[in-house]
This record gives sequence, structure tokens and C-alpha cells, in this order.
Amino acid sequence: ARPLLYLSPRGRRLDQAMAQHLSEGPGMTMICGRFEGLDERVIEHYGITEVSLGDFVLTGGEIAAQAMIDATVRLLPGVLGNAASTEEESFTSGLLEHPQYTRPAEWNGRAIPEVLLSGNHAKIAEWRQQQAEALTRARRPDLWQAYTAKRDKTD
Repeated sequence: ARPLLYLSPRGRRLDQAMAQHLSEGPGMTMICGRFEGLDERVIEHYGITEVSLGDFVLTGGEIAAQAMIDATVRLLPGVLGNAASTEEESFTSGLLEHPQYTRPAEWNGRAIPEVLLSGNHAKIAEWRQQQAEALTRARRPDLWQAYTAKRDKTD
């Protein structure tokens, strides 16, 4: 059966794992509340799962539903065209994504890191991992703590 989801600031926060789980299912029915929200008796009777985008309140659930649809649908096979493109993104490994660089090789006096121009795929992967770890540690201590706890369990 398709899950019934109610977009609500009281719900479990949408994350990449939830989006992945939903993308593997039969679909979902989303309920977007307005003003004071959905009657608690309806939530309880139908076993509706509440889902939140974060610690803030919107005027309704429509924008949250759009974000949830986008996060989920893009994981379906064939939607992005390149399945590998979702594998190195932020949150897939528990880390924020490494910095991205495009052409030209130099922009406003700022060069692309030499390692990315080297063609050495192992060194590039190592650099990307180091950058992802440093960014996550600096910007999202909560993710860093969860990542290191998970990593330490598997070591």
C-alpha cells in the first residue's frame, strides 16, 4: 500500500535515506495542511506519517511536498539519465559533497586545484574524500558526528 504522508513541522525530518526508501516504493499520497493543519483524529485513524523539511513553518505543505517529490523522483532509474550522478552527492555517503569545479581552468585569478587536472583518478578520489570530510566537519558537525560514529563501527 502507498504510504500516507502529511507534510508537517511535527514530523520526522526528510533526509536522503527517506527519499531513497520512498523512491523504491509503490508511490505515496501526500497531504498538505493549511492554517492549523490536519485533525489529529484523522492522522491517528489512518496511521498517517508526518514528515518535515526542517525546523521552520511554512504557510502550507505544498512547497514541502514539491521538495519531497523532487528529492524522491530524481532517484528513480532513468530520471537523471546517469545513475552514477546520484552516488557522489551530498548525504549519499553521510558527508557533504566535495567542491565542484568547471571550465575555464582559471577564473578571476583562481585556478582549479592541480590534482583535478592530473588525470590520476585515485588521487582525485582521495582529494574529493578529504574535501568532503573537511566541509562536513566544518559546516555540519551533526553529520560529521554521525559519519564518524558509523565509520568507527565498521572499522
